[in-house]
Amino acid sequence: MKKQPMMSILSAAVGSAAAFQVPSCPSLMYASSSASKLYSSQLETETNNDDLNRSTSWNDIESFEGDSRAGEDGYSVLRRPVTFDADMDPIFAAPLVLDEREEEQLSDANKNWYEERSSGRRTSGKKKDQSSKNSILGEYADVLQIANDDAIAKKDNKLQAKRQDEEDQHLDMNKRTLETLDYPLVLRALAKECSTVKGQEIVLNSHSPDEQIQASSSIKDADDDIASMPLTASTVTGVHHRYGAVQEMQRLMEGRVSGWVTSSRQPQKQQQGNNKGKKKSQRKPLGAPPIDGHTFDLTPIFDIVDEGKVLEGPEILDITLMLETAYDVLDWSRALKDFNEDEESSNNNGPQQDPFVELPRLTESIEIDEELFHLLTNAFDDEGKLSGTTFPGIGRLRAKVRTYKRDILSSIDSILSLPSMKNKLAVESGGALTMEINGRLVIPVQQSYSNSVGIVHDASRSGKTAYVEPSEIVGPTNELRQAEAELRAEEARVWRQLTEMIVLHREEIERNVASVGQLDVTMARVKLGKRLQGVVPTVSEEGVVSVKEARHPILLLRGLEGVVGSDVDIGKSGKMGLILTGPNSGGKTIVLKLLGLYALMVRDAIPVPSKSHEPARVDFFSPILADIGDIQSVDGDLSTFSGHMLVCKEVLANADKNALVLMDELGSGTDPNQGVAIAQAILEALLERNCRVAITTHYLELKQLASTDDRFAVAGMQFKNGKPTYKLLPGVIGESFALAVAERLKLPPSVVERAYELLDSETRQMGELIRDLEDQKLLVEEKAEELRKREYEMRELKADMKKQQERLEAKQLNARREEAKKFATKLEEKEKLLEDILQKLKGSGASKKVIADSWSDIRIVKREVLSDAENVPGVMSRLKQQQGEAADVELIPISEMSGINNVNVDDKVIVCKKGAFYGKEGTVKQVGKKIQVGVAGVPVRLTLKEIAFPPSSGYAAKASTTKNPTMSKMAQRALELDDSADSPVEMSSISSPRDTGSTMKTKSNTVDCIGKNFEESKRLCLYAFSNAAMSNRSVVFILHGHGTGVLKKKIREWLKSDRQWVKSYRPADQDDGGDALTRVELKKQDVF
Repeated sequence: MKKQPMMSILSAAVGSAAAFQVPSCPSLMYASSSASKLYSSQLETETNNDDLNRSTSWNDIESFEGDSRAGEDGYSVLRRPVTFDADMDPIFAAPLVLDEREEEQLSDANKNWYEERSSGRRTSGKKKDQSSKNSILGEYADVLQIANDDAIAKKDNKLQAKRQDEEDQHLDMNKRTLETLDYPLVLRALAKECSTVKGQEIVLNSHSPDEQIQASSSIKDADDDIASMPLTASTVTGVHHRYGAVQEMQRLMEGRVSGWVTSSRQPQKQQQGNNKGKKKSQRKPLGAPPIDGHTFDLTPIFDIVDEGKVLEGPEILDITLMLETAYDVLDWSRALKDFNEDEESSNNNGPQQDPFVELPRLTESIEIDEELFHLLTNAFDDEGKLSGTTFPGIGRLRAKVRTYKRDILSSIDSILSLPSMKNKLAVESGGALTMEINGRLVIPVQQSYSNSVGIVHDASRSGKTAYVEPSEIVGPTNELRQAEAELRAEEARVWRQLTEMIVLHREEIERNVASVGQLDVTMARVKLGKRLQGVVPTVSEEGVVSVKEARHPILLLRGLEGVVGSDVDIGKSGKMGLILTGPNSGGKTIVLKLLGLYALMVRDAIPVPSKSHEPARVDFFSPILADIGDIQSVDGDLSTFSGHMLVCKEVLANADKNALVLMDELGSGTDPNQGVAIAQAILEALLERNCRVAITTHYLELKQLASTDDRFAVAGMQFKNGKPTYKLLPGVIGESFALAVAERLKLPPSVVERAYELLDSETRQMGELIRDLEDQKLLVEEKAEELRKREYEMRELKADMKKQQERLEAKQLNARREEAKKFATKLEEKEKLLEDILQKLKGSGASKKVIADSWSDIRIVKREVLSDAENVPGVMSRLKQQQGEAADVELIPISEMSGINNVNVDDKVIVCKKGAFYGKEGTVKQVGKKIQVGVAGVPVRLTLKEIAFPPSSGYAAKASTTKNPTMSKMAQRALELDDSADSPVEMSSISSPRDTGSTMKTKSNTVDCIGKNFEESKRLCLYAFSNAAMSNRSVVFILHGHGTGVLKKKIREWLKSDRQWVKSYRPADQDDGGDALTRVELKKQDVF
């Protein structure tokens, strides 16, 4: 077998070693490159020296063959398919640590790469301390430490519990109150509604001892600083702020606000050269803040930073997403402020909406550094790699790497296409002509030609084929590796730069997360309130709880159907204490817990379940102390009674003004007489401190306390038909019903009967009396409820009948209108025929008066039909017949009368121009462009549009009560005017001074509008105003009466808007009839 040159063996060994290089350790890569350079410098000498020993046995490299075993498709462990792609950039992992010097130390440690590969784990070099141990254990180190701490803590607690003495025991009343009221269940439900991790932390970390200490030491700062604002308010002002935010958020989430949010941030990716510098604003409807669906769990990210490590792509993208959301929240907050400004400047007549105050306050602490924001949002390209546009150094080096790759691939293609290479290639085994070993391209060459082609990196199992890197590409490949090393270093620098920028702005990022968390908690409050069908109560500091249909929140959260609501009141009218009575398992404890839960929910600004559309009030209480259930301890030697006394001691030590104290079965567990005495003494002591107290009891003496002390109120749980209804009855002393409960639970009947016999007569009588009173009260309530239902049914029936009547009248009116329209159409046809007749009458010698009568009659009939169609059938006609309304006369201007629109001297005409002479008859004196007419001795100049031919009798004939038998009926009816319009106006009356002194109501200056609608009354008033002006009278009285007040209101609104006649108006004096009449003072009218 031929021997191979030693240098070939060396290069092959170097290539084999390079196969195991650690990607994150550049020094190992350089080892291969250095060896290659060393060999390339001597290549020419060795190829020209034929005397060199080329007969090295393959047995010398059998160990090498172990790692070069042939694999699938002709490849081996070393030989892989070519991954050289000039269009793909290399991908490097981010550096491990933030400190570059520490990274170099890690690189030096990685020189022992073979040991690391064999052991399968990484070492930390010179670090031999505890942190190295923890890094090896990983997450199990924390688990072991926690388990160890828990074991020590349990051991200490057990020893401490054994050493406790009853007199020295102290209870954490805050913890006991929360546990006995089951309030953690409410908090967990609230946290479940939060979408962000920060919101969940705010909720779940509330009511902790650390938070209580912090809140008590810095009450004002806790609420002013949004970043540290807790869930629980420590003042009533804090409750108002939180509930205000809830109400504002509720309006937004229910879509009751109209507005738009305009995005002010640029798109994340800016394409170079396209739309550069342009900002495309986006508008979205104003609603809930844009935070739903994001968790913003940045704690693990900052834990990485705290360990001195570099953030990678996913972590930086999470920070970027958070900043983008904070930017959107700022836009949303600005939209709320714009809405406030629009509401203030709007002049609409509708109700003005309340401004947004609390929600913008929650976003005031959001700050975004523009440099950081633009750096992070443009740090990555569309493929998720560091952007070569944002970081030009990376882009330049990537382009350089791509160029080297293209040159190398081009060189390989040229080499393979050479005629001299065709005989040297080993192609009989098949497979690809180009392969890759540790990033270096090789070609299969026959063993005899391998040294003349280049550096041997591998060989086949048979030894016939050598895989050689051509000499022409050794240098370019080394330059490629150098460029890749520079690219790796540049990317590491950028990764560190990004991490350092995030660390620099860590505080403001955490404050932004806190602000978003506060908004998330506010949204969670709204969502939970909707689940509970809750309302935002009125909150004060007077120690009052007043809720209608209050229901237990825990029962509602469990999804139970038919949860019974009760009216709960405490603190009203000086009733500082509430004594809850009733049977066992009757619901007393539920009501007691309900009071405590409502007080806690108000402090956390959670809507409380209440009857919708009914005002609810739950005042601010601090502290809230509850003793529900037993405290028994064998180790502590605590009995039921002593446990209660221990709690009572803590309550008396902590209770102060505005405290709410809830105690279950106070004074129980010992001798009844002594228990009652102690219970009453404790109650009186608490009330002396102005606390609000609610207790449950079975002691008759405590039940009767409300009758002797006005500060107490009593309420009993309803017990109906031998079963509890769980409804609270205020003012009722509930019997314990112990025997009834025993009977319901199926205690043997003989035992129940014997127990009843053993009761003393006074107790039996008292129980029977209470039951009788409760039965009577229940009967009264049932009757009252029945009456309310009937009253409601009557109102509904009345409203339904009214609707039916309106529908019927509408149908009748529509039918009448349709008929009137049909008749009007027929009338128009008749009118056309009559017009033709009038045209024929022109030449037949008929008088103009006859023609005018015919024309006027047609118009009057048509108008009457249309008027009847717009009113209730028959009413208008009857009123007109009774009143003889003058408005039925319609004056037709001569200019509109086709064929007879000329006048002659001495013709009688009627003035139809609005003014003082309207409706007066005159005589034509002169005909010209304007016609001179003598009216009541006054010459006036008018046009044909301003005069009309009179009916057959003329207006002057109205002075006579005799009707012309030749006059048409319609014209006769039109001439039946009011008596006040009888006399024509003489010249003397016009020229006389105006009467301004006569303001007494008389028949001649009063218009009677009783029984008429507004339009009829208006026409009568206009005629009266005209007659008064002609008679030189300045005052007219309008009689409209009181009635429903509609006619009076419309007449006075019309008088207020009139500019032609009315100077002023007011209700008449009491001597003239009072408010049933309106006194109108008229303006002085010019006579044309």
